[in-house]
Amino acid sequence: MNFIDTMASVELVLAANQVPLLVGETGIGKTSLAARVATVHDWELVTIDGNLLKEGEIGGLPTVESVTHTDGRGNTHSVKTTVYAVHHTLEHVAQAVDKGRQVLLFIDEINRAEHAVQQELMNLILNREINGFSLSDQVRIIAAMNPEDSFDYQTIDMDPAQQNRFVWLYMNADYMQWIDWAISAGIEEKVIEFISSYPEYLNQRHEDDIDATPRSFERVSGLYTIYKNQEDSAYSRDVFMNVIRGNVGKLIAEAFVNFIESDQEPLITFDDVLVAVQKPGAIMSMAEQVKGESPTRLYVAAKNMLHRLNRNSNAEEVHHFIEFLTLYPGDLRVAVMKDLRNTYERVFAYAIEDDLFIDTFFEAQK
Repeated sequence: MNFIDTMASVELVLAANQVPLLVGETGIGKTSLAARVATVHDWELVTIDGNLLKEGEIGGLPTVESVTHTDGRGNTHSVKTTVYAVHHTLEHVAQAVDKGRQVLLFIDEINRAEHAVQQELMNLILNREINGFSLSDQVRIIAAMNPEDSFDYQTIDMDPAQQNRFVWLYMNADYMQWIDWAISAGIEEKVIEFISSYPEYLNQRHEDDIDATPRSFERVSGLYTIYKNQEDSAYSRDVFMNVIRGNVGKLIAEAFVNFIESDQEPLITFDDVLVAVQKPGAIMSMAEQVKGESPTRLYVAAKNMLHRLNRNSNAEEVHHFIEFLTLYPGDLRVAVMKDLRNTYERVFAYAIEDDLFIDTFFEAQK
């Protein structure tokens, strides 16, 4: 499933007081999904990394304390009892609940934990208790793991009884949804253009090199921002190439650096649209330019425009955007218009009053 479908599935599973298990390659967005769910509901997000735990750690180290009892004759006896310390992560959970917060406990990489640690985590997940510490009803749990056939990590298979306690949700990378997120998150435009031109690079595994993942390109964006804005040429092309290679592997790094240095035409912008409508032939003056673009680049261009218009626009500007959309292929036009309706409230408020929007939408549906 893609990110949006997986998130909706997680919401349904949590609503039923069950535990979803996200299964997906590293860097695909499992942690981001948990963070998004927590943000949407204003829950406190607390994360446990299963691969970092050692046996007995999450359950707390045992200590011996003296406890006094009085027998039936009134005699006092002192006995020793074992008490387990509370792990700092679980203490964080308890403190958040005490403050009136709802908590989302995200247990990541559960199948990279040692078998004994898995048993402890399963006790926490299934029984909501471990060594005297109980989870409040205000705590919801999401677990996550890498695919069991992953060769990049040593994983510990769960037994059938453990597997049967989760709702398994398989998550895949979707480059179109990543582009949507990247635009709203301020990812460098060149990085977005690169993925729009080579969507297969977004999540690509290499046997003898670094794998490229959605998370990799988020880091690449940060590096590119520094590289392009440097004033004293402190970082050479070779240095930049090496750090990009360390994120996505040699082949994709070379492709990316060549891409940003190429003379490839930039994406169509809304400023281009505003210029075109003043020319003879108005918006039709852009017809050949639109025809020469790939569907993915056209989609990214439209998303960039919508993002801008949703921040600040008027009825006339939205009308010019709709005029521009009439140049798109039918299926792509409908996809953008549906996205406009579902995501860009400010723009849709103008569009729904525009006859061209209504006519264009229904014409494309024929």
